[in-house]
Amino acid sequence: MNRHIQLRTSLFLTLLWVSYLMVMAGCSTTITTYPYLAITNNCNCEEYSTVDKEYNIEYRFRAHYRMDKGVFTGIKVEITNHSKDTLFLDGGAVKISSRNVSYQYNDKFLPLPALTILPRRSDVLEMAGKDPSETNDWHKIAGEQLTLTLKRLRLGEHEIKAQTVTFVPKNPKLEKDEFNEDR
Repeated sequence: MNRHIQLRTSLFLTLLWVSYLMVMAGCSTTITTYPYLAITNNCNCEEYSTVDKEYNIEYRFRAHYRMDKGVFTGIKVEITNHSKDTLFLDGGAVKISSRNVSYQYNDKFLPLPALTILPRRSDVLEMAGKDPSETNDWHKIAGEQLTLTLKRLRLGEHEIKAQTVTFVPKNPKLEKDEFNEDR
């Protein structure tokens, strides 16, 4: 039995070492993600927060992208209901408009899921989009602007004000070029 445990331990350590060597040799399939910066209200930040003071609803917006046979974009909206009433997203809609990337539903309002946020609770909406061209075109990132609009959310019987956030992508290609020009 001792021999069996030693053999399994030896096999595990060998596999671990081979995995480590593959990662160090560049065989890793990890793809880097880059943030979008919210520019709404001169934020220029990776997370944009705002509060609808009339209805006491807080929103936190974040977006990121990666280049992997096209542009893949992810957007996360955390909604916190600080009110004493229930927030309903069913019947609401979201529109994402991109200047340079031809997402499938670009610039079209789509229905939100049947989500209910109880008083003093929060929930997260996650959305993803993919460039159908399937080519790594960094030119699409240069000058890109992405705008998200949420509308027709209801707090109890009241429709609340629409929320709009505009993002621009952080472009690592520009940063490297600027860095190299300084040397």
